[in-house]
Amino acid sequence: MMERIEEELRLLRREHPDLEYRQDGCWIWLPRFCLPPGIWNREEIQVCFQIPSGYPGQSPYGFYVPDGLVVKATNQAPINYGPAATPFSGSWCRFSWQQDNWRATADLRSGSNLLNFVRTFMDRLKEGA
Repeated sequence: MMERIEEELRLLRREHPDLEYRQDGCWIWLPRFCLPPGIWNREEIQVCFQIPSGYPGQSPYGFYVPDGLVVKATNQAPINYGPAATPFSGSWCRFSWQQDNWRATADLRSGSNLLNFVRTFMDRLKEGA
């Protein structure tokens, strides 16, 4: 599995060169993630997620953002979002989120991969509420 994760990290670093990987617990932290304009009370946030132990057969689930993210129009926290622990400093909340149609293949570029998963965060974040 480590070989697969190393290859996935190289792929992810093409779009997120400053990511941090914590082998203990298999966490990935993205220090700068731009939010869709006009929806949230912030323009950029940190994001992290955990690679499950059954990866790639088991899809990753959820992504975490610093506490305090609210929908601009309502000044309310989004749905399917709540406090959660991460190995990173500060208070975090998790979006309950899963990529539709997860289909990992031996060749990570032809099937589902962590980069595809990270790209789906934008889909959720565009929903707002």
